[in-house]
Amino acid sequence: MGIETAIVGGLMSAGVGYGTASFIAGAAVNLGVSYLASTAIRAISGGQQDAQDVSRQLSQPDPHPAYRHALGLTRATGTPVAMPVRTRFIWGCWILNSRPSKLTDPVIYFDKRRLDFTGDPFDLQGEGAKAASDLFENHVEMWIGRGDQGAPPQFFLDNVPWAVDGDEDLWKASDRWEGRTVIWMRLEAGASEEFNLRWPSVPPLVEVEGQWSFVWDPRDPAQDPDDESTWQWSDNHALCVLDALRRNPMRQYRALNLHLQSFIDAANASDETIQTADGGSEPRYRAAGTLTYDRPEIEDVVNPLVLSGAANLVRIGGQLAIAPGVWQPPAATVDDVLGEGFTFSDMVPGADLVNELRVEYLSPARGYEMASLQPWPIPGAREQDGGIAAPKKLSLPFCPSATQGMRVRKIEGLRMRRQDRIEGVQLPPECFDLVAGSTANVAFPEPYDVFDGTYEIETIHPAFRPMGGEGDDAMAMVMPAAMVLHSEAIYEWSAAEEEEIVTEPYDGDRGEVQLPGPITVSAANLDTGDTVLPRLRFAFDPSLSSGVDAYEWQIREYDPGQTAEAGWSERRIISGDVRDDSDQVYGITDALSSSGVYDIRVRTVAAAGKSRYRTVEGVAAEGLTITLTAPTFIQVTPSANSVYLEFATSNDPETRGVEIWGADTDSEAAATQLGDPIYIGSNRSASLTEGGLNNGQTRYYFARSFGPFGSTSPFSDSASATTTS
Repeated sequence: MGIETAIVGGLMSAGVGYGTASFIAGAAVNLGVSYLASTAIRAISGGQQDAQDVSRQLSQPDPHPAYRHALGLTRATGTPVAMPVRTRFIWGCWILNSRPSKLTDPVIYFDKRRLDFTGDPFDLQGEGAKAASDLFENHVEMWIGRGDQGAPPQFFLDNVPWAVDGDEDLWKASDRWEGRTVIWMRLEAGASEEFNLRWPSVPPLVEVEGQWSFVWDPRDPAQDPDDESTWQWSDNHALCVLDALRRNPMRQYRALNLHLQSFIDAANASDETIQTADGGSEPRYRAAGTLTYDRPEIEDVVNPLVLSGAANLVRIGGQLAIAPGVWQPPAATVDDVLGEGFTFSDMVPGADLVNELRVEYLSPARGYEMASLQPWPIPGAREQDGGIAAPKKLSLPFCPSATQGMRVRKIEGLRMRRQDRIEGVQLPPECFDLVAGSTANVAFPEPYDVFDGTYEIETIHPAFRPMGGEGDDAMAMVMPAAMVLHSEAIYEWSAAEEEEIVTEPYDGDRGEVQLPGPITVSAANLDTGDTVLPRLRFAFDPSLSSGVDAYEWQIREYDPGQTAEAGWSERRIISGDVRDDSDQVYGITDALSSSGVYDIRVRTVAAAGKSRYRTVEGVAAEGLTITLTAPTFIQVTPSANSVYLEFATSNDPETRGVEIWGADTDSEAAATQLGDPIYIGSNRSASLTEGGLNNGQTRYYFARSFGPFGSTSPFSDSASATTTS
């Protein structure tokens, strides 16, 4: 008797109908283990990259760029693949997606700043699009190829063409990146004053937001699985997983290796409408993000994508299936088992326990970077674990919705807490329809009814064993399996009661580094003992930007005819934490010319780049003014034909001497200087006698200090005296 006949007989004797038994027998060579691999456990136990890590890696120039698939509605990072420079222009190309894209309404970002534009970026034969944002206007032109392009932009071929034995790093018609989504750009550096503001990184970080890859939907008969031109864009989670398995460059799954019906069922589940607390709704499971194929196994690559929809991959014999993150009604009732018994456990090792989940998801509101939900204590778990916290991080880098992230968090958290397991059980052939990921009701007779409940199948392995004795080829099917106690409550969701309010203020556009405040200038002359060196002290309010490291400043002689960038000194640095008594940042120049007129400019240096310059022009005499205090008269004593004058200087260190003036009226304008200047320092006294006067003559005297560079104080108040007869 042949093996197939023996199998048919064995199955029929076990109660399986002839048709089913014949099918099983004919496919016996394909029967294999069916097991469910928990994506959440793998994600927690093994590190995985988040969206920022992927973006950072993809932004680096690379002539052999990483293969990537941008899925759903997301922001994709460009990899510079060619950056020839000619004159003042960069003629560059960035790859965005390693396949064609829908990208109907692209939104472009330079270094996290939205770039408005005019024109048609898809017009490769024409002028393309030009930047309209203030900072980039007249500095950026762009063209986008969505994968169907037959050549680079004609503008590139006309202006920077490849030439034999000449410019061989320039552009030729074959440099089209056909089948890839790319953006070509001509960038102009612009004036050096704004260079660091416009281009904080070179080449710039280029990101494009939009709808990306087309995916095959097996539910649509009009779509051919082998003809991508018939596919449609979709962010359906199950379809994106199916696409990653079929289209990856590592190990593509053929249709015969995939359990397509499971993906169809999962796609239908993903499309179901879920209500949100604000009265709106969203699809149950969406996917968004960029897949990079940088792991040795394709399952490791797609695991974060699978997890973002609370799904699991399932092996069913030689096929790969998906178990969606929805409740599966029991497919069978188990009321008897074969074999000699089974093992029941109601605990897992303490190291594997989780009682708090900290979930990150891909946030469109944060520029498609990762954002965190509030830490979620799994209800009742910490108390069950003796009050000891056991938090774990769960990253959902392809989950583009906070509310979807909350639902996935609940499902995975409660699944991790399941501890009641039946292992080593031999299920009868009536359970042949069960596969990993399906559920079954257990209804054992007494006294084993303590194990009753609904269980999820974790592994099941159809096998055959002989039924008779020696010489009898009859065989019976048994189903060794492992099951875990399961519950429909894991998947129940009440938006009104369970949805959190997510409020994370975020400005997705990278703003300019703020300028320092307006500059004020005063004298800061240096007294060396015998001379005074003129210097300027300048001060300003600190920049309002965060992360300020320093301030750069320069000085030049004032010349109304010179260009904006001519004549400046080397840049000098003021530490970002320098402050004076008025909480202003300040600096002091080197010694200057006493007759000079100067410009000073300052800019902020921060972690995010440099600001524009703040400039003050034409600071001159007022900046070099030396302020002196007038002397005071100590004694004015008249006598016949003369007056004796004694006076004292102030404590101004710049005082170099005193001038005494006299007049017949109480008027400075009528006064004339008496003799030569008297050279005397500060805080000193001296005397002078004016002779040759008439008896009874009244005189008025004025004194003033003088200092370096022709500086003088105001005149003192007048002192008068009348000579005696």
